[in-house]
Amino acid sequence: MSDLRTIMERGVGGAAPPPDGFERMLRRRDRKQRNQRITAGLVGIAVFVAAVWIVTTSGPFDRALTPGGGGTATGPTVTEPTIAPEAAGIVGLPTPGAAPSTPEHGRLVLYLEGGVGPWTALWVYADGRLIWGDVGNLPAGAPTVGATGFVEQHLTPAGVGFLQTQVISTGLFEHDLPLLRGPGDPRFLTIQVRNGDRLVWLTWAVEENWRVPKDAPPATPEQASALEGIYALLADPSSWPANVWEDQDVETFVPSRYQVWLRDFPDQGPGPDVAVGARQWALLPTPAADILRLGTKVDRVNYELTTEETRALAEALNEAGLEPLAMPMGEAVLRYALEDPNEPGNSLFVFFGPVLPHGEAVSLGPG
Repeated sequence: MSDLRTIMERGVGGAAPPPDGFERMLRRRDRKQRNQRITAGLVGIAVFVAAVWIVTTSGPFDRALTPGGGGTATGPTVTEPTIAPEAAGIVGLPTPGAAPSTPEHGRLVLYLEGGVGPWTALWVYADGRLIWGDVGNLPAGAPTVGATGFVEQHLTPAGVGFLQTQVISTGLFEHDLPLLRGPGDPRFLTIQVRNGDRLVWLTWAVEENWRVPKDAPPATPEQASALEGIYALLADPSSWPANVWEDQDVETFVPSRYQVWLRDFPDQGPGPDVAVGARQWALLPTPAADILRLGTKVDRVNYELTTEETRALAEALNEAGLEPLAMPMGEAVLRYALEDPNEPGNSLFVFFGPVLPHGEAVSLGPG
């Protein structure tokens, strides 16, 4: 690891300060002030909710109650919430009033998702933003209050260039490249990197994965070793030299917009999607369908909404008695399922995905 760190430090150590350094410092100051205001507001809300609970339940002062039939009953067990009280039931959406992350748009330089170890999802932008998706491998210290499923840190221009160069230097990104893993190997890795003016992609997966054609070549031992090295580097920011960071503090990424899309497929096991038409739309509660149709139509079953419209849609689903699904990866992944009586064993799934700065909407986890 010490040799790797030495190589990294050579790659960024001689970088000159960027010409926009003062403006970046001002943006960093504004971000910290914004986060302080949000934190103060959340603390105030939590205190208020706790006070209401104490008054209405006589807790936590009455820790032991004696019921009429004898014996002792204990008071409620209080656990720390992982999201703001007013966002309860809408895990995956930012706290109401949270300022969207800025700038809204950005030029994607590097993307990785998958793993030959813990599953990782990250996006690096030319402006220095590093966004992580909550697929089980978030950086230490990631916020849990008002969690959206995505957090951000900030790299220097030299730090962005360093990560980009490390990936390109493998020689695997001169053109798009699908590579096959061995049969039965569950691991998956997809990487995009900007090489010149073009985003070049590489996907390494078994032939059953739809992203890789069945006639793709298998990865050579040298290619497999290089890809494992890229993953090991990008998935472990603690191994990066300190001078790649403009601001290593982990902040919640607050999207400006979301995309919501509908899919009808089996609840369990593999099976084909059912085309979503008027019959499937009719499964949605009327208020939810009305809000969804107010959005910008991306395709037949995909709509783009502001974050506030997205919140209103989630509230309409909650008020109809639906609850977000518990997901096996990513605690802040938001999706719902409505049983489809017309297709026994199928459900209409409503997926929520934030629009990231490069304009792509992302839904974490399976599906």
